Amino acid sequence: MSFQNLRWYKSIIILLLIFIGHAEKIHAQQDMEGISDSLITNVQKIYNEPYEKGEQRLIEMNKIFNNIDKYNIKEQVTIYLVLIDFQIAEGLYDEAINNCHIARRMAEKNDFAYEAVLSDFYLASAYENNYEYDKSFELFKSLAQLINDSNYEYLAILSEIEMALFYEIIGKYRVALDIKLKLLNVKGDFLKKRWYTVYHRQFLDLSNLYNELGMKDSTLFYREIYENNIDESTGDGREHFLLLKNEANIDFKDGKFRASIDNYRIYSHWVFNRFNEYDSPLLINKSKAHLTLGEVDSALNNLNLIKSRPIFLKEQKYISPDFYKLYIDIYKKKGEDDLRKEYEQKYYKALETYNSFKFNTLDNLYDIDKQRILIESNNDTKGYKNKVVYLWSAIIAIVMLSIAVFLWKQKREKKRFEALMLRTENKTPLSNSLDHSINTTEIKDEKIEALISQIKELQEQGFFLKQKTTLYNTAKKLKTNTSYLSNVINNNLETTFSAFVNDTRIDYIINELKTNKQIRSYSVKAIAEEIGYKSADSFSKYFKQSTGLSPSTFIKNINKEG
Repeated sequence: MSFQNLRWYKSIIILLLIFIGHAEKIHAQQDMEGISDSLITNVQKIYNEPYEKGEQRLIEMNKIFNNIDKYNIKEQVTIYLVLIDFQIAEGLYDEAINNCHIARRMAEKNDFAYEAVLSDFYLASAYENNYEYDKSFELFKSLAQLINDSNYEYLAILSEIEMALFYEIIGKYRVALDIKLKLLNVKGDFLKKRWYTVYHRQFLDLSNLYNELGMKDSTLFYREIYENNIDESTGDGREHFLLLKNEANIDFKDGKFRASIDNYRIYSHWVFNRFNEYDSPLLINKSKAHLTLGEVDSALNNLNLIKSRPIFLKEQKYISPDFYKLYIDIYKKKGEDDLRKEYEQKYYKALETYNSFKFNTLDNLYDIDKQRILIESNNDTKGYKNKVVYLWSAIIAIVMLSIAVFLWKQKREKKRFEALMLRTENKTPLSNSLDHSINTTEIKDEKIEALISQIKELQEQGFFLKQKTTLYNTAKKLKTNTSYLSNVINNNLETTFSAFVNDTRIDYIINELKTNKQIRSYSVKAIAEEIGYKSADSFSKYFKQSTGLSPSTFIKNINKEG
């Protein structure tokens, strides 16, 4: 995963959660009962000692762990948790995962509720760093739902932050932004008081997210907030480098590729010197910048740095498909067709895995949003009840008035639905509109026939499901000009380019909705974005124009049929 939060922040905060954090809880004496002062002192000493290398802390902690049998069961669980903390910090994720399971079983067996939850948090963190995102996601999801339990509030907040990072991984920057903003609004004071550095870091994250969304004013606004409060945060220099990375991200977005490369290089060297690791998303951006400037070898070198890491064997499962797309572009420029074809296969496989995780994550995250809504509703129950009486009175009146209209619409929609279910019968999702046109159009010109065949290939590859599909981009992809392409589509497929793209998308999603139960649970907005629409409104408008039904009505009818 990227170094946005840096692994140190997860590690060092847990000292407070195990020792100092317990003292702030209501049942402080009960929570600390069974842990000797000498163990607390020894562990705190390891944390506070200014070792040159983090691995020295792990060595010291292993000395305690090697004598674990002389401690009572509560202390043994605590020793496991601290050891896990250091193992995660040093990149020993498999060992940490194994120890998390041991600590969890010990905590459950002895009714140590807090330690059991803390084991889950560590396990989620270890899975995340080990690129087992599906497992990590499920654990953070459960932990985030403890947001209103004062015993686990801080862990739940950190889990919310991790959920935002998952959204960022799959490119859902707006949703990640909403989580961050809600978190600061609802829990900002608590977070600021409990751990200012984590609170402070959220403003830089907001700046990066707004930058991804192309909102320059907000990007600079939150960067300034972060920059103005650096002195109140950690003073070891990391804030300077995080700002440097943020500046590089801004320059990259603005097309200032040379400046972004220079700042990315400085930040990357700092990360490697401090953690002996590389920031993969950063190197991907850096490679893009080099390639844009025509520096093909430099672009390739940055990608090879990612591949050279031992962890890449695990990371590649969820790495951005852009990683492989860059290899394709590089080898295309270098004229190495065999390697280009090899990476094309890897690209399509990565795209499939990435989109699969994207869909599954979105599906689960909707459950979290529902849970959050329930929590927020419970906080304002009194005002809600007062409104319910009035709302129900209004609803009853509206329902009675609407019954006749509803029955009429239901009959009309049923007829449209039955016709729509036959629309793509026995046809593949991405060939419906094109196959129909070819079958009803006589094509004599071999050049035109070849071009239409290429268009069909693009359909089958999902090219027209991308948001940035334009007549210009399509013509460029097909190595022709826009005028000629438009004429071929108009005269031989008997439609316009825009209508052709829309029909392709609608036919594709109709088939997906008919055959894939899971996708029916997604929001209209999520479905729209997956087939290339920028908004749910534009998708819904064309879907209804094309089918006579709204997407939600169509999905509802399919579910009834199923």
